[in-house]
Amino acid sequence: MRLVRGLGIGALALGLVAPFAGSPSRTQQRGLDLDSIARAIDDGSDHVSARQLAQWIRDRRPGLRVIDVRSPAEFHDDAIPTAENLPIDQLVKSRFAPDQTIVLYSQEGAHAGQAWVMLRSLGVTQAVFVPGGLADWREEVLSPLLPANASPAERARIAELSHYFGGSPRIGGSQEDQVAGATQTGRGSRRRGC
Repeated sequence: MRLVRGLGIGALALGLVAPFAGSPSRTQQRGLDLDSIARAIDDGSDHVSARQLAQWIRDRRPGLRVIDVRSPAEFHDDAIPTAENLPIDQLVKSRFAPDQTIVLYSQEGAHAGQAWVMLRSLGVTQAVFVPGGLADWREEVLSPLLPANASPAERARIAELSHYFGGSPRIGGSQEDQVAGATQTGRGSRRRGC
């Protein structure tokens, strides 16, 4: 499921970049380095998991800037701690320091992926996005499933991070039980969009 979502976001990002690419034989035009963007998408350095973001926030990672690209009304209703609201149409007007790590998120990730491509086209290379957006934050941080087959230390680490953000972990069974349970409860199918 994550592979399919990653491939979909990658295709979306490349589709967004295509109009700026010009001739198919040219991979760099108007400052847009398509090779670099394609490599980042291919090796996964274009995104970060919600759990990793939570770790960075808790550890007060220097230079971390978390940006919610949704509308102000959506941001007001629910947001990741420490995030600032900067809708996509305001990104091109914003300034980003070279020593900052920019983490973008939206409701389910698609708009954040598009915003990532925009920032890359502006020369901002220290940017990543959360592929599943706020939905992943809820699932991986606020209500993570603690795998029954994980080590006690791993379960404690996940639970501690969840509690830090006011979450409540769930106890799960085997990997197969988790997938079956998610499908039965509807947790396995998300509404697609931004």
